[in-house]
Amino acid sequence: MLVLYAPVLAEMTRTWWTDKNASHGFLVPIIAVALAWQRRHLVASRARTCPPALAAVGAGLLLYPAGLLSGVEFLPEVSFVAVLGGLALYFTGPRAFRELAFPYAFTWFMVPWPDALVEFVSFPMQLFSARFATMLVGLVGIPVSRDGVDIHLRDYTFSVGVPCSGMRSLVALLALSALIAYLMSGPGWKRGALFLAGLPLAMLANVARIACILLIAIFWGPKVAEGFFHGLSGVVVFLFATLGLMGAGRALGLRLATPPHTGQATPTEQPFVAARPLPVARALLAPFALIGVTAFLVVAWHVTDRPRPVAEVDLSVVPMQVGGWHAKDLGPLDRVSEEMLQPDAFMDRVYVRSGYPVDVTVVYGHAKNTFHSPGFCLLGGGWNITSKSKRSLDAGEGMEVLANEFALQRQDDRRVVLYWYVSEGEATPSWVTFQYRLLRNRLLSRSTSGALVRVTAPVGESEDAASGSAAELIHSLYPRLRSALAL
Repeated sequence: MLVLYAPVLAEMTRTWWTDKNASHGFLVPIIAVALAWQRRHLVASRARTCPPALAAVGAGLLLYPAGLLSGVEFLPEVSFVAVLGGLALYFTGPRAFRELAFPYAFTWFMVPWPDALVEFVSFPMQLFSARFATMLVGLVGIPVSRDGVDIHLRDYTFSVGVPCSGMRSLVALLALSALIAYLMSGPGWKRGALFLAGLPLAMLANVARIACILLIAIFWGPKVAEGFFHGLSGVVVFLFATLGLMGAGRALGLRLATPPHTGQATPTEQPFVAARPLPVARALLAPFALIGVTAFLVVAWHVTDRPRPVAEVDLSVVPMQVGGWHAKDLGPLDRVSEEMLQPDAFMDRVYVRSGYPVDVTVVYGHAKNTFHSPGFCLLGGGWNITSKSKRSLDAGEGMEVLANEFALQRQDDRRVVLYWYVSEGEATPSWVTFQYRLLRNRLLSRSTSGALVRVTAPVGESEDAASGSAAELIHSLYPRLRSALAL
């Protein structure tokens, strides 16, 4: 198993080393092994082989080649932990596995979160941290305002980025709260409440950290706030959140549990090997065969893997003049957006007719993590989404497109945004449907190309008028755009 999963373990270790959100992964297997070792005699005295658990082993093993085939990078890591649990259940049986249930469950904390989940969770946390840190600073009488994740003081602006969102402390503190709850004695619901307390404590501690950075920036200057204190504050937050967890445990009436019995088996408890209904060699045969088949599939995939078809796209061929609209190119992406989106092709233009501008943005690529909802960017830019709806658009040449429609407001600026996703020549407003199509194409070795199309119009007379102008541009432009995308 270690030979089969060596590349997966190497990649997981690299992630722990390079991604600070996952750096707690180094400690997780050490803690899990130590907890299991404490209970080794209890496990050995109750162990029985459990053949039905081979189904869990087989299902976990299938996730490995499925991850390679689909390009979903975290599936092989999930496969490793799933197979580990299946083998533990197979060799010990349900009664003994209960003693290993928490040490095994704890190993799931070592699996790095997939990028899509980090993006999905971290952005709401950025907004939460920015909103409540602004409120705390305002409560002490300091003038402060906020646009999305940007907090504005008189002579200083602080942006709550992903590293400041609290993601790093959230994942580590959830692991810590689970460990503390396990080591405490008391009713199960109280220990469960202590575990769940890790989430709000991590978020509140991060809010306090950002508020302190802002206050230090006011009284001692931005260099002190973003230099020494910014680097130290993460450790301080973790320390205080840990103390908060211990205090919460005390408040719930929990106390440190007595260590489990670790002596030799009692005379009434049978030893590990004698309790097996199958000889060791026969017990090893089935899982060894399953792992061997998986190894064959993995090697076959590496030998036969070929690059998937990739369509060459040149968005510069999309006309600058269409239906009375005249366009101006807004240039390439900035560095931060380029690193986040990683597009294979990109277009950002303003089309103007009779002095009225409509912005058209197209992001095209082959990687699944290229695409996300524009709502993330809009909220991060300080826009408030005042309404959401779906709108059917006449996209020209007999085509119809069902698009998401947002009404936005930022101070006195109001806009309407229409956006949708395109793959296999089909448009959909649903991010889930779009991602499903990409995943299906990966599994079938088809092209995984797709695009996000976003059209933004300023609100003048009314939102309906702005939406109508955007729809008129889409009617004229979209057939040319769809042809250029080759989707």
